[in-house]
Amino acid sequence: MKKKIIIVILAIALVVGIFSGCTEENATPDASFTHTADNYYVDTEIEFTDTSTTDDTLTYSWDFGDETGTSTEENPKYTYTEDGTYTVTLTVTDTADQTDTFTTDIVITLKDIVTTAIDEGFSTLATALTNAELVETLQGEGPYTVFAPTNASFDALNQTWLTNLLSDKTNLTKVLKYHVVNGEVMSTDLTNGTVMTLEGTNLTILINTTGVYVNDVMVTTADVECNNGVIHIIGEVLLPESVPGPEE
Repeated sequence: MKKKIIIVILAIALVVGIFSGCTEENATPDASFTHTADNYYVDTEIEFTDTSTTDDTLTYSWDFGDETGTSTEENPKYTYTEDGTYTVTLTVTDTADQTDTFTTDIVITLKDIVTTAIDEGFSTLATALTNAELVETLQGEGPYTVFAPTNASFDALNQTWLTNLLSDKTNLTKVLKYHVVNGEVMSTDLTNGTVMTLEGTNLTILINTTGVYVNDVMVTTADVECNNGVIHIIGEVLLPESVPGPEE
């Protein structure tokens, strides 16, 4: 009798062990992921990392929420080209065709004017803004329109004069503010005439069949949108009448 009882107990334990093993092996996967970036900006690559839990092999289906972006990689990278709020969805599937889904919203913003200038390679302009203590202003709410000279524009100047300007906060501030207009003025909003700058004097705008000109300097790239205004790239440094130029 005791032997029968022992055999029955062992059989039950064996059956429980088998079903327990099957249950563990076929457990539904738990989908999840994390995402990292220096800042969630337009045109900034974002890394997504799968953190799903399972004892099985998974396949991945990512939807980045912008109607075009998908991936089947485990840890994909993605770049958004427009600002907005996007719902990112990860669906994982195991070998038994069991699935689980995880979603989260990610907010993509435009960069501010200063950050955009730095990332676009306008390092001399960024240095000048720092020396003039205008970084905080142009990272503020605004909006502002900035006619931004390239590094090559600064390189074309007399370098002794430029070095002196960069250390002369009063005149440097005048020069930089002469490149800035209050409000967001897109290229389509510009008309022939003048616009008042933060420096207090006017820029002359001329539009003809060859392009848009500011004080006879051509806008080479227009409408670089920022979260607090817009940048128009120009090929020369503009000087207000109150600041002596390199040859004066």
